[in-house]
Amino acid sequence: MKKQLIQFWRSRAPRERLVLAGGSALLVLALGYAYGWLPMQREAAQLRQALPQLRAQARQLQQDALEVGRLKARPVPAQQGGSLAAVIDQRAKAIGLRERIESITPQDDGRVQVVLPDVAFDAWLGWLGDLQASHAVRVESARIEARDEPGMVRIDAVLAGG
Repeated sequence: MKKQLIQFWRSRAPRERLVLAGGSALLVLALGYAYGWLPMQREAAQLRQALPQLRAQARQLQQDALEVGRLKARPVPAQQGGSLAAVIDQRAKAIGLRERIESITPQDDGRVQVVLPDVAFDAWLGWLGDLQASHAVRVESARIEARDEPGMVRIDAVLAGG
């Protein structure tokens, strides 16, 4: 193949070689423009368009991080009404969630493991919000599994108090 190309090139007149070389150069430039330059320009335009939104998200993340730091540094009010397990039990009864709780097991360092085998996710979130607002209880870890019924979950969580 290489010999054939060399033979083809040598059999051409100098003017024909010039036209072939110029045409090849134009073809390379056109392909470079179509497959290199244009896609890069399109991508750059998309990135320029997305940049303000990404900057806004970054600012929001920074604000959220500052809020987390502020909340972690906040002194936690003393628990009222006894141990964390008692507070959790009391708030569950007040909301009507106590019959859904399988176990409330106190652990070390002011932590309590709570197991709810079948509970509505919205009810769980409402209860956590109430615990957090009234007694500064936070979720240290949680394993949440969806049940067959829509909106129902199994929850195994460790809650920690101040």
